[in-house]
Amino acid sequence: MINNRYSRNISCIGAEGQKRLSDASVFIIGCGALGGQTAMLLAGAGVGRIGIADFDTIDISNLQRQLFFAEEEAGRPKAEVIADRMRRLNSEIRVDVYERMIRPADGPELLSAYDFIIDATDNPATKYMTDRMCRLIRKPGCIGGVAGWQGQVVSVTGRDDDGTLSFADIFPPPDADPSMLPCEVTGVMGTAASVIASIQAAEAVKYIIGEGRRAVGSIVSVNLLTLEFHRIELASSNRDGGSR
Repeated sequence: MINNRYSRNISCIGAEGQKRLSDASVFIIGCGALGGQTAMLLAGAGVGRIGIADFDTIDISNLQRQLFFAEEEAGRPKAEVIADRMRRLNSEIRVDVYERMIRPADGPELLSAYDFIIDATDNPATKYMTDRMCRLIRKPGCIGGVAGWQGQVVSVTGRDDDGTLSFADIFPPPDADPSMLPCEVTGVMGTAASVIASIQAAEAVKYIIGEGRRAVGSIVSVNLLTLEFHRIELASSNRDGGSR
């Protein structure tokens, strides 16, 4: 039911756009700084079904950027806690919780039930796995990463026949690029994570409502220390990201 909850959304995307959100589903891999905030944004926007997966527990060191957790929740599963936050924010949506690591063997079957896939992990190997799974099940998605004051977003179509580049086409394998390290090694500013999470949520919303330009065949790069935003085009076809 569309009501005053979404009145600000409807002013921007119309009642039909809001209905598309309520009928859509998004799966988020990772419930940390990127995934947790992306999940909250999509829950607030009214995406009807949201799947979240994370095997980790809350640590006090998470709280400078994972603002949806509290000190007294240290040690609890991240996915369980963020799911509770999402349901309390919006009782109209469905939240599917997977307190485990998504693996290549079972990931495609699980993710194929959703319209859009978001990788919000800090593990380079998982990002490559997500990219492969999106292509296997032919689902679009968005892969984000953040380190220090900087972050990057790449969106994929999940197709091999449309001329766009995959995540693996854009970035070298993790064992060939020592700069791709988890955030506990490189550090991360909470402000940078918030910006990248917002872009990832926006990529999902744009795909669902069929409007705007997505980061397909390109890298969207943000550096908050220098206040520089760049979109680096890498593919010549389907640059508008395609809509449904």
